[in-house]
Amino acid sequence: MDVAGTVREHREALLGPAFLLTGDERLAEDRVDRALARLAPGADHATAVAALVRTRAPRGAVVPAGPDPWWVGADELAAARATAAVLAGLDDAARAALVLHHEGAPADPAALARGRAALIRGVDPGPSSLTSSGAGGRTPAQEDAVARALDGLLAVRRPPARDDVAAVPLVRAHRRSRCTRPLLAVVGLVAVALLAVLVPGPAPTAPRGRFDGPTRGSLAGDEAVRDALLAAPAEGPATGRRELVLAGELLDRRWALVAGRTDRGWTGWWSAGPADGPLSPVAGPVALPPDRPAALQLDDVLVVVAEPDEPVQVSTGLVVRADGSAGRDPVALPLEDGVGVLRLAAPDPGGVAVQVRAGVSALPVPVARAGDADARPAVPPLVPLRGGDADLGARTAAVDAALGAVAAPTGQDPATLTPQLLWAGALPGPRGGGVDAAVLVVPQPSGAVVVSTAWAARLGDGSLQTIGCGTQGFPSGTDPAGLVVAVRCVVAERGTGAARATVLLTAPTGTVQLPDDRRDTGRVADPAAGSSVPVGSAGPGDLLAG
Repeated sequence: MDVAGTVREHREALLGPAFLLTGDERLAEDRVDRALARLAPGADHATAVAALVRTRAPRGAVVPAGPDPWWVGADELAAARATAAVLAGLDDAARAALVLHHEGAPADPAALARGRAALIRGVDPGPSSLTSSGAGGRTPAQEDAVARALDGLLAVRRPPARDDVAAVPLVRAHRRSRCTRPLLAVVGLVAVALLAVLVPGPAPTAPRGRFDGPTRGSLAGDEAVRDALLAAPAEGPATGRRELVLAGELLDRRWALVAGRTDRGWTGWWSAGPADGPLSPVAGPVALPPDRPAALQLDDVLVVVAEPDEPVQVSTGLVVRADGSAGRDPVALPLEDGVGVLRLAAPDPGGVAVQVRAGVSALPVPVARAGDADARPAVPPLVPLRGGDADLGARTAAVDAALGAVAAPTGQDPATLTPQLLWAGALPGPRGGGVDAAVLVVPQPSGAVVVSTAWAARLGDGSLQTIGCGTQGFPSGTDPAGLVVAVRCVVAERGTGAARATVLLTAPTGTVQLPDDRRDTGRVADPAAGSSVPVGSAGPGDLLAG
């Protein structure tokens, strides 16, 4: 079977419906890989979606909360979260029926009706949600509302962690497993039957879990610390007795992890405190996957508790390479008795920079985040190289947002960056007026530069609205003064949904703004150079989006 061909043909089209089924991009990728392993050559999209809904999520899967997508506004994000909450409350059959119908595949009518009714109530809680007519007992407006709700949820889906090339070996492995599983089951049953007759075994004992003792850390023998931690009130599910997994001093602070068994794995409670002071709760209850390490990020410190011989890799953020591309370069975390600690360059409150992986398969490790430190950039006043529009009152906020869009995903301390303001001016609002916008050039350690664009507006209630327009990379040696940059900014009005898209083209010879009503302009002409320029934007094409 041409596995690579099947992946190329179906994987991208299945990631969206898989996200609707799971609510998480990583679980969606896993289910797509399993579905692709089931497909026969020549299968169409409907068959592929049907195979997808027959898959199941991995047992004991624990999904950490991901960072908010910055390419949608606050209202769109809130609507998507409401849709996700409704889907999460549906039974499996109703959720699968909604996804099948959304993809144009046949669906069970009764399950589809349940899913539609719940989603319509979720997106339209007013009296109109009770009106029934038309096909399936729902009005066309309600059917449109269901489609918009699902499409709105798809709009916040983050890019996949793996590309098609990386997915091929995983699909092959799933396919081999499906082929060999029946034979292995028969062989296993025969072996068990023979052993049961020939070798009477000892009484069964509960298998040791990764968070069962002994306690690790320099305070493991301190009975007062142990008694205080295990006696402390703890919320959350725990069906068995609790274990003190870690108690010790790391980086001039005290750290502790208590874990309790649950029906589906473990629950953890993290504590921290000064080296000469008491420990206080900082995170918990948090789900601890039984097959992966526990990890905590408290402000600018990362602590990982793994098995003693378990390989752990840490990426502290996206790295912008000398050619202007971006990617992750994870490094091995040194462990002592399975415990590792790392001082970060900056806090990561949004969880967009730090990633932890473990084991030979480099499985993602959920990271509990705590602390109140923020990596907000403090940008001194900058003079733009281009542009001369008057400040509408939110230019500083636009510059801060543009710098934050670079510092946050790369894990860099904003205080160590030396940005230049390439352009500052106004962008048109959706219903007249304007908003402050800034195009920032941020040099990187590799010598490459990142161009980050954002806009900001001071609202009537005095609050600020800031939205990024995306980031673009340029290779080492690029002179900021000679940069030609094209970027699409969508200015959306909070609360009304009104929006206006503009393509901003700034070059050494001047700056122009082009309406982009369809929001699909891919390139624009640079009159001075006689060539075209690719248009950057927020979303999947953003340099630092994934």
